[in-house]
Amino acid sequence: MPVGSLPDVKSLTVNRYLAELAADSLFPSAGAAAGLTAAQAAALFAMVCRVNLRKLKEIRGESAGAPEAGAAAAGGKKGKEEAGAAWSFWRKMLELAEDHQKRCLELVQADGAAYREVVDGDPQGPAHALEVPLAIARHARETAELIRQALPESYAPVRADAETALHLAEGS
Repeated sequence: MPVGSLPDVKSLTVNRYLAELAADSLFPSAGAAAGLTAAQAAALFAMVCRVNLRKLKEIRGESAGAPEAGAAAAGGKKGKEEAGAAWSFWRKMLELAEDHQKRCLELVQADGAAYREVVDGDPQGPAHALEVPLAIARHARETAELIRQALPESYAPVRADAETALHLAEGS
């Protein structure tokens, strides 16, 4: 596929994306693969966050919302504070994971556009072609840092998922 007709990576099926990646073309290539891997790391970590939030609800005997209401029965004021802190922690982790996922997906497409600028002779092309992979690496590093922070607090059955997300982020 020539650089002039970039596929919209977000709209491709996995099978089609892999076919495009393996094709004799300039996009998608390494930058897109790194960005998509970083987005997958963030998405997998978001799943870990959601499972931890659900588990907090289950432990406190709740069906929806923050777990503070049932915490008093489980441990009084201290239990309520601990439950609230854990809830806030995982909500913040989820928010950050979703932000990194979204941004990495945007950078996948930006990688192709930046490379097209280089091929087209745009004077800003080389700078953009460097900025995009550096931004992908930064988001991957920040995602990995979040996962490292959350891993010791995670519900045991999803720690392997968190570790896999960490390895994906580190490999991006």
